[in-house]
Amino acid sequence: MSFSLKDFLVILRLVVDILAVWATVYAGIQIVRSNNRTIQIVKGILVVFLIKVAAIVMKLTALTYLLDLFLNWSVILVLIILQPEIRSLLEKVGKTNMLFTSGVPKERMTNMIDQLMEAVEHMSKSKTGALITIEMGQSMEDYEKTGIPMDSDVTSELLETIFQYGTPMHDGAVIIEGDKVACSAAYFPTTTKDLPSKYGARHRAAVGISEVTDSITLIVSEETGGISIAQRGVLTPYNPEALKRYLINSLGLDDSAAKPVKPEVEPRFFSPKTREEKTKHDDRVQAIEIKDLRVVKGAEQ
Repeated sequence: MSFSLKDFLVILRLVVDILAVWATVYAGIQIVRSNNRTIQIVKGILVVFLIKVAAIVMKLTALTYLLDLFLNWSVILVLIILQPEIRSLLEKVGKTNMLFTSGVPKERMTNMIDQLMEAVEHMSKSKTGALITIEMGQSMEDYEKTGIPMDSDVTSELLETIFQYGTPMHDGAVIIEGDKVACSAAYFPTTTKDLPSKYGARHRAAVGISEVTDSITLIVSEETGGISIAQRGVLTPYNPEALKRYLINSLGLDDSAAKPVKPEVEPRFFSPKTREEKTKHDDRVQAIEIKDLRVVKGAEQ
């Protein structure tokens, strides 16, 4: 069986054709999944198609004619409606090789969580209000444009400085993309839900952004220092340890990859055999308790 140059060109043409179709489908999926509005539009088009199939089966001539008119113009309508998303996608293609990008290494994501948790704990103790959003699957580029571009590493010092009362950026939101601070002082749409009066503007904005994206938003209350998470339109309070486990699981990191929180004194069982050993043990425990008390009092001040 001979293999000629013509056969090779035919196979090459088929491969290129398949890759072109795959790239087009991938780009379409990227446009759809990057914004909650586009998802709703696609759902609406699918509903129209289902109604048309039902109209054909039931032989509803007038309804089928109207649906055909709508679908004939739907391509132009979709292009007009999705013009910002399509333009954003083309800009990304021109700037980076988005088809073959790799995710952020696990070590860097783990360090990002550690820095984020350190900042959140400090701001919770000092009752410094904060609003921090972690981008997940859907792009938050539209909301990043409302803030101040940064592209900085996530550090506890940076986050605490941003949300320090009186700074120009403390009143907006920080958006984290990967392991970078994409922007600060961003503004989010507020929710229309009736939240309890104890929740202020930050909580309403956090719930609002969680209703239109799949992001994870952390809130530190300026009044109580309480820590909450808004996701999928639900506001849930968390303590620091539970929050860290939640972020590790949500970002696809193993517990073993996270930096362990080592207690200052490791608990162990102790059974003194002599009076002298018991006296030394009691003195050691008392010293630890006094030291812990100084730490607690320092944190309260």
